[in-house]
Amino acid sequence: MKRLEGKVALIYGTARGQGRAAALRFAAEGALVVGGDLLHEEAVETQLLIARERGSALAPGPLDVADEDSVRAWVAEAADAFGGIDTSMQTPEPSGSGRSTAGPARTSPLRCALSWTPCG
Repeated sequence: MKRLEGKVALIYGTARGQGRAAALRFAAEGALVVGGDLLHEEAVETQLLIARERGSALAPGPLDVADEDSVRAWVAEAADAFGGIDTSMQTPEPSGSGRSTAGPARTSPLRCALSWTPCG
């Protein structure tokens, strides 16, 4: 049995770089990967790479981690598709955003959605 067999993993920034590498590795270890990125077409390419290796992945739509509604919809779609979420991986910066989503004065919408508690 693979280490992440049957586990649902949320990974953003899956269009390229560290996010894509993480998605491929998690899938190779048996995870059901739910990827997201502003560069949706490239995130879908990652989904197809995973499928070619007989893994399971979903890239529901463009994901803007600076937009709380976008993040919440992504998390909800993952939970609906796979019955829950077991783990998540945050890459340093999502592809194509050109902006930081976290800082001392603001909590990122991604962190809020993954913490399952209200953020304000």
